[in-house]
Amino acid sequence: MKEYVRRKQYVEVVATHHIDGSVRPQKIVLATGPVFEIEDSRETMRGKACTTGELARRYVVKIRGKETFLYQDGERWFVEMKA
Repeated sequence: MKEYVRRKQYVEVVATHHIDGSVRPQKIVLATGPVFEIEDSRETMRGKACTTGELARRYVVKIRGKETFLYQDGERWFVEMKA
């Protein structure tokens, strides 16, 4: 299987914030313009980002039928994009 080099990329996220404090991401907006609808998401606890090794709140999201990770680090969101 082909390995891809990944890089950390900050993104804009449209999310629903619930009264119990939980957050459900709805869309990811890249700085270059594309918008990706999140079909499904589930929050995992804090997880390590492969690119930086830093701890952040990790979400498993499904976009275009494929699962990937979305990270929330304080007020900022990032993904690990193919370089």
